Amino acid sequence: MRLPLLLAALTTAALTANDWPRFLGPKGDATSSESGPIKSFPKDGPEIEWTAELEGGFGGAAISGDEIFLGDRVEQEKDMLLCLDLKTGKEKWRYESESEGEPSFPGSRSVPTVEDDAVYFLGSFGEVFRINRKTGKADWKIKLSDRYPDATTPKWGYAQCTLIVGDTLIVMPFGENTGIAGWDKKTGAELWKSGGIGNTHSSPIVANFAGIEQIILLTTGNEGGLNSFDPKSGKTLWSSKLYKNRIPITIPVQLSEDRLFVSGGYDGGSKMLSVKKSSNSFKVSELWSTKKGTQIHPPFVIDDHLYFLANENSNHKTATRRKKGGLVCYNLEGKELWSTGNDPFMGRGASLYADGTLIIQDGENGILRLVDPSPKGFKLLGEANVFETDPKSKKDLRYWSPMALSNGKLLMRGQRKLLCVDLKK
Repeated sequence: MRLPLLLAALTTAALTANDWPRFLGPKGDATSSESGPIKSFPKDGPEIEWTAELEGGFGGAAISGDEIFLGDRVEQEKDMLLCLDLKTGKEKWRYESESEGEPSFPGSRSVPTVEDDAVYFLGSFGEVFRINRKTGKADWKIKLSDRYPDATTPKWGYAQCTLIVGDTLIVMPFGENTGIAGWDKKTGAELWKSGGIGNTHSSPIVANFAGIEQIILLTTGNEGGLNSFDPKSGKTLWSSKLYKNRIPITIPVQLSEDRLFVSGGYDGGSKMLSVKKSSNSFKVSELWSTKKGTQIHPPFVIDDHLYFLANENSNHKTATRRKKGGLVCYNLEGKELWSTGNDPFMGRGASLYADGTLIIQDGENGILRLVDPSPKGFKLLGEANVFETDPKSKKDLRYWSPMALSNGKLLMRGQRKLLCVDLKK
């Protein structure tokens, strides 16, 4: 059983239990409460229900009811929010917004955040949208640099995902004097903003330490490190420089009421931190650390063990270094129990956890794997080349997008394709 997180409700109640309404799913931890996904594949692989052609990019999908919401982008031209039918993959409507220029590693970035009446989305150059689900038109759109002249586009564009806490939409201008901000989700009006905290490609999370709900964000820069804010007022609750990463992408993960695990690539490694409240302040301390980190996607806590792909820029190019990566398993005291190394390596792909199974998309070639997580060793249940790529090719295809799962339908994105894979048959 996965360790429980003390999280507040983030979206409106009418979204169904099997929806995947935002980045990393309903709880923000890439886990699904669904039961019954298949535990192996037939010889010819799982059924691909449909394929949708896309522009190049990394934007992942959100699912609400029978609708898919996905960010896409025409290079040098415009950002797009697509609404697709979950059963067929056919387009129902799209919203487009002109956007000049192009970030390094061209293409879409963010995952939409979906509520009953609206979809929230962040474009690559900092336009924030609230799109009406009935009309497909913008209730409002605000460019971060128009509201905050000091806003600075991060190195690879704005890749963060918007976060909703109650009636507050959390956005991240990342200016010298403006770190993150809380807006009224219905009107876009500013409710509060913080001072400068550097920038990041990591997204904010909601956590609860000592019974206090808080937003936690990992950033870089002079004020970088971990920063915690009150979602109602924007007041800084605590900050810590015990973990820093020069290019943060992975989100922090709360393990319990007083533990936080932070990880990243670029040789930033990982740390287990203690977060405890003492009198009127929080004290953050290091419990243990490891040189291994996960560059893009967060780890999982399953039956008191950590699992993550320890793959990053510094170890994916040479065979010797790849042997130190792959899927790894740690106990919660920091001891590495096993790793797959280069067999299989699996690149910087995304993972889901559902009904006792890790579902992993290979970041280099898109191969789909089912893994039984066990501290005793790597146990592969099945694998399928769903994108029909060349598994012998040494080229990294950059299939790094987060996946989504709803009612047995697994959505996997390559650079220019979205697949709907049936995991019930």
